[in-house]
Amino acid sequence: MEMGTSTIWCRRVSASAVALWPAMCAFADGSAWLNEPGSGYASVSVVSQVADEYYRGKVKRPTPRGADLGQNTVWLTANYSFGDSWAVDAQVGWARSEFVVGPMIPTPMENFSGIVDSSIGLTWRINDELASDFPSVALRAGAIIAGNYDTGYINSLGDGGNGYEFSIIVGKFINNRVGLSAEFGYRSREASIPDETFTNLTGVWLLGEKLSLGLDYRQVDARSGLDIGGEGFDPTRFPEVEEDSEIIGGRLYYNASESLGFAIFHATVVGGRNAPASAVYGATISYSFSTF
Repeated sequence: MEMGTSTIWCRRVSASAVALWPAMCAFADGSAWLNEPGSGYASVSVVSQVADEYYRGKVKRPTPRGADLGQNTVWLTANYSFGDSWAVDAQVGWARSEFVVGPMIPTPMENFSGIVDSSIGLTWRINDELASDFPSVALRAGAIIAGNYDTGYINSLGDGGNGYEFSIIVGKFINNRVGLSAEFGYRSREASIPDETFTNLTGVWLLGEKLSLGLDYRQVDARSGLDIGGEGFDPTRFPEVEEDSEIIGGRLYYNASESLGFAIFHATVVGGRNAPASAVYGATISYSFSTF
């Protein structure tokens, strides 16, 4: 199938622009749009998230004692395509969390910092839309490596379990400027952490030769677990809670040159269970490279 040069360029931009979304979250997302063989990208993202409300069970309420829950994270992400249909990705980060109580009791509680959960994944693209009339389709399998932080606190950096995830990703450019992507997956971790299903929907719109806009929807649905404050719960069992979330976000990506890109992004938790109702802000710089 013939495609214009603008579509091919937009696909190359989207392969890295779509990958900026994982920087907002704890786990990497997959993409059916791979870089050319022997090429890839690396990125650094700075992410800040803050919440003064949370979901206790399914009920949204103010955080305890009027606290602000905050976390700042630096993510390092890399992706490399070593064949027409194969790519490897990796993500590692460092974070610091804060739990600052309100003006009536202004003493900060204990803060935490450390390496957060890392991931490494392998993607196999089983169909390329450039070579057929059908969407690009890929399968991704990933490993999750727990970070070096304490668990059992409301502001812990994560749940502290190794695990794995797998997903199917479908992507299609419906014209030379607009592309859509959907990922559906399953995640399992150790240490009594509930298994999860996840959905990631992404739209990419090429606004000009250098500027593109991304809109995103994410859903994570834990398959079981405790409710905060419910039967059997105590703070040491935070990793066992049923943590669900729905997130809507957007990104503005600027392709400064053939190899250098910048992005800013914002996301909001719009629904959930046993999860902070966070607002997320961040920025990313990415560098594309080729080994040939």
